[in-house]
Amino acid sequence: MNIRAAMVEYALAQSGVEVNLVGDPDSKVERVSVYSPGSYEPGVLYVADSSVELAIQSEEKPKGGKGKAKGSKNKSKKAGKSKGKVIASDAGFAVVQWKQVASPIELVEAAYQALRRLDAWDASLKDALIRGTTLDEFMGLGRSMLSCPLAYFDRNLIVLAASNDYWSETDPMNNAADDAHVEGQMPIDRAVDLVEDDDYLNAAKIEGGFYYEDTRNRMYYGVNTFDGGEYLARLVLALPEGKKHLHRGEEQLVDVFHAGLEILHARYAGHAGVATSQNDSLHVLVRQSLLEDAPLVLDEADSILASYGWSCDDEYLVAKVVFFEGVHWDTVSLYLCGLFERAMSASCAFPAEQQIVWFANLSKSAASGETTKDVEQRFVNALIEMLRNYACKAGISDVFAQFGAMRGYYLEAEQALALGQVRDPHYWYYRFSDYALDYLLARCSDGISPDQICHPALARLIAHDRDNATEYARTLVCFLRNSQNTTHAANELFIHRTSFMRRMSQIESLVDIDLGDADQVLYLLLSAKLLGM
Repeated sequence: MNIRAAMVEYALAQSGVEVNLVGDPDSKVERVSVYSPGSYEPGVLYVADSSVELAIQSEEKPKGGKGKAKGSKNKSKKAGKSKGKVIASDAGFAVVQWKQVASPIELVEAAYQALRRLDAWDASLKDALIRGTTLDEFMGLGRSMLSCPLAYFDRNLIVLAASNDYWSETDPMNNAADDAHVEGQMPIDRAVDLVEDDDYLNAAKIEGGFYYEDTRNRMYYGVNTFDGGEYLARLVLALPEGKKHLHRGEEQLVDVFHAGLEILHARYAGHAGVATSQNDSLHVLVRQSLLEDAPLVLDEADSILASYGWSCDDEYLVAKVVFFEGVHWDTVSLYLCGLFERAMSASCAFPAEQQIVWFANLSKSAASGETTKDVEQRFVNALIEMLRNYACKAGISDVFAQFGAMRGYYLEAEQALALGQVRDPHYWYYRFSDYALDYLLARCSDGISPDQICHPALARLIAHDRDNATEYARTLVCFLRNSQNTTHAANELFIHRTSFMRRMSQIESLVDIDLGDADQVLYLLLSAKLLGM
């Protein structure tokens, strides 16, 4: 890398030396020399003790220089360090001041040590890239030089890598957070914060380093990873509480480190946890089977399922999840899919327009001793947790053991969601079994008025009640719903059994119906439902 004056200043400060850079922080540094007034060679770092009066004040600052950088003070200084001045030449000059007076030789040695440390770090990054290191190992190398905890998130908030101290430093109350990056899962409360943080989301278009403040009033430094102008991921450094900026030299080193991360990201693209699974054969099979009209080839499905230890005869369940308006869908969809899949071991989730489909194999998800009902309830409980955390609603199909019929059960989840939001808008989730009759009734009318298709006998009784202030229609429906039990029906209507029998006699004289005919009874009950009785 091209070492700059600000990098040397930062490396000295990291060694416990309090520094103050004066001059151009972007001055190139290749070697070190003792300062003497006169001409300056490009790429040379000049040092002088604090008693030397510098003859650079009248030097015209080269065009394009960045001026004075306001670096932070390192509070944990080591005793015995010296005070002096370091001058860098090339595109400007820089001065570093120490606490105590020292000889030029000591100053040169200190500057050389800083240069060696920077060179060694750069060499370790290059070596790691040649060896094909993992993102986590590379993150550790970055943390060995950079002063702040750091993490690398993709655009869907999946944790690609993080330093070991990132979660504990940024969320000390979360005891389990240290291992979160190992699973690729961001702690839920942090993810919710970022989903609601417009500053974080809107920064996706920024090229180069930038600062932003989170919802907890903590400052972060970020650098985005792009590919052909498309935002892919973000390196994030969490600044210490109360700190607003990184040292200029550290910003320069972050750029060097991020360049290596970009290489690794391109190398491992599609191999980071959940993002990979969206393109595997199981996800492709389920997605095509549920969302496309193409017929399912069972032999091919059997082969794919077998490779995952699944079977067409396993028991399955499918849910469709819809999100409220205002959710940053493009940012969080795959992250949420990952959360669903971690909640149920043998399952896959994928985005479908502005919704998520979650398909679970209950047979393979069952723990020892669990029944299908137990696993189904665990599925629902996990779904409820997600619904509460991310402001969404869901429709759930019935359990089925026919993989080839999965599209019909996906439609169950869709219909449960649609019908449930109309009938019970205050609920979070809707099982199709609870709305199957609503679906059946909706299909019965299919655009025709219920008055047109209801049983003629029931229509006649309703008209008689309207003209004569009687309750014959209600009495008949109550009798049928109580399985033609006279006593139970009379109790429900709060009338004497004799009075009830008298009403039934009047009904028989008004309409001709055979209550021993199961089809007639079904027709009458469906008619009552359609009419809202």
